[in-house]
Amino acid sequence: MKFQKIPLFIFLLLALSCSENDDPNGDSNPENKFYRGMDLSFQSELESYNVDYKDANGNSVELLDFVESKGTNLIRLKLWHTPQDGENSLEDVKAYALKVKSKNMDFLLNFHYSDYWADPGTQNPPAAWQNMTLDQVKSAIYDYTKNVIAQLNAQNTLPEIIQIGNETDSGFLWDYGKVWNEFSNNWVNYADLVSEAIRAVRAIDTENKVSIMLHHSSVENAIFFFNELQVYNLNFDIIGLSYYPQFQIRDLNLVTSKLNELASTFDKDILMVEVAYPFTLQWNDNQTNYIGSLDQTLSEFSPTPQGQKAYLEWLITTIKNIPNNKGIGFCYWAPDWVAFNGNESTSTNGTSWENQCLFDFNLKALPATYVFNYN
Repeated sequence: MKFQKIPLFIFLLLALSCSENDDPNGDSNPENKFYRGMDLSFQSELESYNVDYKDANGNSVELLDFVESKGTNLIRLKLWHTPQDGENSLEDVKAYALKVKSKNMDFLLNFHYSDYWADPGTQNPPAAWQNMTLDQVKSAIYDYTKNVIAQLNAQNTLPEIIQIGNETDSGFLWDYGKVWNEFSNNWVNYADLVSEAIRAVRAIDTENKVSIMLHHSSVENAIFFFNELQVYNLNFDIIGLSYYPQFQIRDLNLVTSKLNELASTFDKDILMVEVAYPFTLQWNDNQTNYIGSLDQTLSEFSPTPQGQKAYLEWLITTIKNIPNNKGIGFCYWAPDWVAFNGNESTSTNGTSWENQCLFDFNLKALPATYVFNYN
């Protein structure tokens, strides 16, 4: 591409009016990048349904092109070991990672270290690891992680961020790395397993280009978790947090103070890696939604398209105001998980999320999609 010479006075005006965050793909200094992300882990499955996503004017769009044009600069993809029910396999992740990189967006890889969904209440090891000794599991997590990263690196899709486990409040790979209930004194084993995963990443990422993230499901309880880990000196870079108002505190001043306390206590970057908010309390298929009543929402933000947009604007401002520039962005969870099989979808092939998507029931982009260019 050839660039025309810009007169000096125009260049100076542009420089004064723009910031590094105006570029939806970030800037040349990753440390200053503010992530405006989306978790598109469902796309490997949804693409087979030929979902007709549309812009706000009702024009059909290709999803990845559209979200990139609106300012999205990070795509998160979940990975399961041996998927049981259509979740992402390594081949799925590799294929979609190529698409992400072709759009010059960054890539966040979320290891579940399970064959099915992992969260604070369920952290089952892959079936292939369940009869192993602790030492064997340590070897398995190292070998598996290294193989995944090696394959991604070989196709030039090395992630910018790698998440070691999903919402690991209670540890992971139960009971080997469980730190909950009767295993509350098991932090050393959890830390050892995390260390093996990190060591595997660094075996491939020898230049330390990848940032390592640990993920906790709640803003208010994360301080305890990371305090427990401090003694083990784990080599990670980012505190990843989920914030879903229906499950957590709804006092926004307390949310802000907890985020600020995390930043000042642990001197780590903070990424709000799972966030969402409803644009309606209605539904568009026959599966029960996670949010369906007003008492599950925030009083400050109505469950309307404008309320969803206002919530996201508040969230971005809050993250950007975390002390010492430690707030590095957010990732909207499943903005694309619409009623993909029509409004007669059942509990087995529907979605529990369509009223928290960033596309309405006519699959038109909602006002919140325009907040991704927020500066």
